[in-house]
Amino acid sequence: MKRLTIYFFLASVFCMIFSCSDEESFGTSTSLRLTFSDDTVSFDTILSTIGTSTKRVRVFNNQSEGIRITNVRLGSGGTSGFRINVNGKSGPSVDNVEVLKKDSIFMFIDIIPEENASDSPTEIKDSVIFTLESGIQQQMILTAYGQDVTILKGQVYKAGENGIIGGSDKPYLIYDSIKVDSGATLTIEAGAKLYLHSGVYILVDGTLKINGTEEKPVLLRGDRTDNMFPYLPYDRIDGQWGGIYYSSQSTGNIITYADIHGGDNALLCDESGTEKSKLTVSNSVIHNFNGYCLLSTNNQITFEHSQISNARKDCLNLTGGVYNFNHCTIAQFNRFHSERGKAFYGYDFTYNEKGDSVARPLYVTMRNSIVTGYSDKDQITIDHPYSKSDMILSFDYCLLRTDTTGMNNYISMPVTNTIFDIDDNEVSTGGNFKTIDFDNYIFDFHLDSLSQANGKAEGGKNIGCYQ
Repeated sequence: MKRLTIYFFLASVFCMIFSCSDEESFGTSTSLRLTFSDDTVSFDTILSTIGTSTKRVRVFNNQSEGIRITNVRLGSGGTSGFRINVNGKSGPSVDNVEVLKKDSIFMFIDIIPEENASDSPTEIKDSVIFTLESGIQQQMILTAYGQDVTILKGQVYKAGENGIIGGSDKPYLIYDSIKVDSGATLTIEAGAKLYLHSGVYILVDGTLKINGTEEKPVLLRGDRTDNMFPYLPYDRIDGQWGGIYYSSQSTGNIITYADIHGGDNALLCDESGTEKSKLTVSNSVIHNFNGYCLLSTNNQITFEHSQISNARKDCLNLTGGVYNFNHCTIAQFNRFHSERGKAFYGYDFTYNEKGDSVARPLYVTMRNSIVTGYSDKDQITIDHPYSKSDMILSFDYCLLRTDTTGMNNYISMPVTNTIFDIDDNEVSTGGNFKTIDFDNYIFDFHLDSLSQANGKAEGGKNIGCYQ
């Protein structure tokens, strides 16, 4: 019995040795080749001096023998800004990497592009060259576009100062919140592109003028240019930066031809009263925010030919004040968050320091505009403990996703030439628009050819912001 035990022990050891020897055998035939999960690795436009997220590539050995890689190196020698890590080893050149038969290893790639002395994006090319023990060389292509930026940190515009952002095609990278003091004016010029870091706000006590044009709109977005998932860029995700905050001291603000998207709260407007214009917005897109697109208390605000869409809370949240909307599309199709607010939420009261409610008369005029949203039939909600004289909502030539009976119960509301869209069908839940793609988070609020809003505005024009 003892001899039998020894025999089985020796046999097991022999098998283990034989198995290890077989597993670790490596071939040098020129027919042995590697394969890659990606033959070309591409990065979208990258801000110069700012590192990207890391992309992962698998290197496969599908052969019946192991393959030794004597060297893996960047074709540029490391001067392009690309960086590699091969199976845990970093550097522009890595030696002695083994890939067992029917196995794989990981390679990680990122890039920190240098400044290229150009206002326009510059293509960056490199390659990863694998030299096998057999002498065979295999290659993987790397591509990216580097964009030089002007970096702003802790920018403050003092009283009496007229600040300007813009003047070239080079984008601005904003690392700390911009402050516009009372008595100061900041103008963001046509064509300016602002990439704002996480948590960065534009804080306005003075006046902010965003002066885009149809040919050269102004862009405000987050600074992440990589992807959350392969199909989903961070630029389509909300909460990437802060937003614009207008204090009670701030009046006379203008936004024209601007694309403002992807932040926490787009436009936060403290109470300034209704005697002066707080904010005028025209020909602009306010889209995809983690909080509100517009949050305002007792102000005078006007929107013309503008899109206000997709908020985790409300697209419009208005407490008292005077508001005018003409040819606007207010659309709540945020399905990235299961709990979302309304397209339009209105109040005719607020609370004082003692916690008592105080009346804030609310007057809203909407003409030639769409107020709609996904699923919920009641996209207009009003909270009003006070009399109807404290609130007047006027709708003319509009398309509304809300219940007419409910609206008549709680507001004094002149409604003319208006379509009430409350059916649960494709048209009422997004079919009015060209693209409502929840899977890829792509939204195009131009009207579909079958939209109910086509030709139903004043003068036979289309209802909404897109004519």
